[in-house]
Amino acid sequence: MADKVLARRTSVDVTFDGTDITKDIKPYLQSITYTDDTDDLADDLKIEVQDRDKVWLQKWLTEAVEAAAGGKLSISAVIKPEHWKKDGKLKTGAFELDSVDASGPPAKVTINASSLAFSSDLRQTKKSKAWKNYNLSGIASEIAANGGMSCQYEASTNPSYDRVEQTRQSDIEFLRKLCQDAGISIKVTDGKLVLYDQAEYEAKTPVLTIENGAKGGYIKYKLHSGSADTKYSKCRVRYMDPNTGKCIEGTAEDGDVSGDQCLEIKAKVGSVGEAQALAKKHLRLHNKLAKTATFTMPGDVGLVAGVTVQLKGFGGWDGKYIVTRAVHTVGSGGYTTQISIRKVLDY
Repeated sequence: MADKVLARRTSVDVTFDGTDITKDIKPYLQSITYTDDTDDLADDLKIEVQDRDKVWLQKWLTEAVEAAAGGKLSISAVIKPEHWKKDGKLKTGAFELDSVDASGPPAKVTINASSLAFSSDLRQTKKSKAWKNYNLSGIASEIAANGGMSCQYEASTNPSYDRVEQTRQSDIEFLRKLCQDAGISIKVTDGKLVLYDQAEYEAKTPVLTIENGAKGGYIKYKLHSGSADTKYSKCRVRYMDPNTGKCIEGTAEDGDVSGDQCLEIKAKVGSVGEAQALAKKHLRLHNKLAKTATFTMPGDVGLVAGVTVQLKGFGGWDGKYIVTRAVHTVGSGGYTTQISIRKVLDY
């Protein structure tokens, strides 16, 4: 007798403010969408429920949103596929309740949560401060602690500052600018402020090869190539040392870009090697979107932001890509994962 083929299904566990509400929400749940992002500051969680019985369109829900602004009411989910090629679990981590939307007919309530809510002090409170004798990880750790978070620093470089001014800026606004200048990415996820170098993530072994054609395993795809005027053939970093009067200069080049467009950066560096490394980071920052794509796949808990995949059979788009965004949706259409990817640069 042939082995019985088990139907694929996906369940979702939901926890609100430390309480498992999976059974309570199940009769109303229409969909849940978890967005995991590398290029944006925060991840998002969206839960849609039907409200024919007007259970959700009540004062308690709007009061919960107001309470969350001060007390950080948390919500989290676990996506659990069964009888798929890859079962496992995908834990979203904790999110702060951010907003609620109601619409109809048919009556529907959408609960929006973010790993860093818009109302957060780290986003809203403007500050002025002189940071003296700090490195980037030290500034990030102090800002994270002020926001009730831990800090995870995952970059091999750690710029230092004799003095840097935070002038009428929120902590996150200030830190994002420092990270941008240093060529380091930043995001908030599951109660952690994470700083990391995307180039180091790009070096990881691909978790999946996506082949063009019927065996590719995708539902649909879209490929994109950026215009030439958005790319630079090289980047030059210069710093005039006031103590020695000498100019420190470093250059990085992108051999795949034609023309002579040069990105000029003025930044404090201590050596030619440091200038070259910073030039490479800025060139990557400006050229990294030269080739991008999106793929909608059957749900896959292993496709998360920061992993790499390989494209094969797509002509000029073949090669290694990093997942910059993964959107996991469980709803009436089943479980799908949409990934946004960009081609890995070889410098």
